[in-house]
Amino acid sequence: MKILFIVGNLSSDGGTERVTCEIASGLARAGHDVTIASLFGPATTSFHLDDAVMTSELKLKEARGGVRRFMGISSGLLAKVRRHQAGAVILVDSILFAFCASWAPFVRSRLVCWEHFNLGTHHGSHLRTVGRSTAVRLADAIVVLTERDATAWRARYGFTDKVQAIWNPVPRIPQENAPTQASRTVLAVGRLTEQKGFDVLLEAWARVARQHPDWRLRIVGWGEDENALKAQAWTLGLSESVVFVGRTSRVEEEYQRAALFAMSSRWEGLPMTLLEAQSFGLPVVSTNCETGPAEILQGGSGVLVDVEDAAALARELCLLIEDAPRRQQMSLLARENAARFDADVLCDEWQQLLARMLPGQRVLDKAS
Repeated sequence: MKILFIVGNLSSDGGTERVTCEIASGLARAGHDVTIASLFGPATTSFHLDDAVMTSELKLKEARGGVRRFMGISSGLLAKVRRHQAGAVILVDSILFAFCASWAPFVRSRLVCWEHFNLGTHHGSHLRTVGRSTAVRLADAIVVLTERDATAWRARYGFTDKVQAIWNPVPRIPQENAPTQASRTVLAVGRLTEQKGFDVLLEAWARVARQHPDWRLRIVGWGEDENALKAQAWTLGLSESVVFVGRTSRVEEEYQRAALFAMSSRWEGLPMTLLEAQSFGLPVVSTNCETGPAEILQGGSGVLVDVEDAAALARELCLLIEDAPRRQQMSLLARENAARFDADVLCDEWQQLLARMLPGQRVLDKAS
């Protein structure tokens, strides 16, 4: 089957781009003809991409000026879809469907909307709302990241057969990379933005540090709230027990050195950092935000607390810090839990979806 993925900027280093490369690579290994087209940025990536996956750059201009910019992107997308003649075109992000309304009914390719944000998240863009309503009318399938979000889509838009939840895959981690019981580090990973709730985590850590002054919190990531969060840590007297690692290409080493993982997000789609932490065997304490954590943390591999409840977050972290045998048991359960998000399993779900849309096309062997 000929498959075309279209992304905003393949060269970005976000979770959406990583997962796109992972699924595209899996489908290519299974024998499909796969291309990733980058709308605005270079058609290069720092993530692993199978040699069989082709890439192309549309070189569209993100020009200022509403109608002109909109029409330029729309016509550029149409030209690429017609020229490529793929059996299936997967638009990575519902915003892209806003540019398809005028021509989607007239192309032969099957169109898939792959949504990476939960339905309650708009990121301030009216185009996301337009794109979602366009996808409901014109997409052949809509893929969301969690069953909870799939239920929300069905409830809002009143359909049941077009939307499907397919989890994002977690990177394969060697089984010998288990957390050491000697570690006294709690790890948090994510962009330093309001969404991730690091301000709440710092409030919680102020309580933890009073009871366990020999433990450290390491925060990996960067973002617009960095200076404010560092100032908050200083005000709370956490300069010695909180380390802001910043942006790093060696995040795997951070997971390997940690004993616990904390997530304080206010909202998520499917939080990849939780999946990564579980694959490294890290017990997790996470907020139970709208989508993601409750679906990921099953079977006793993690603990959920209410969003923005710093006291509960601190309490659960302290309980795990004080109970090494429980941490060890949760570590084993975390690895078992992460196996549900194996790339081969999820690539097979993608193949089944594409085969249903294109019944004359054979589903190839499972990715290896």
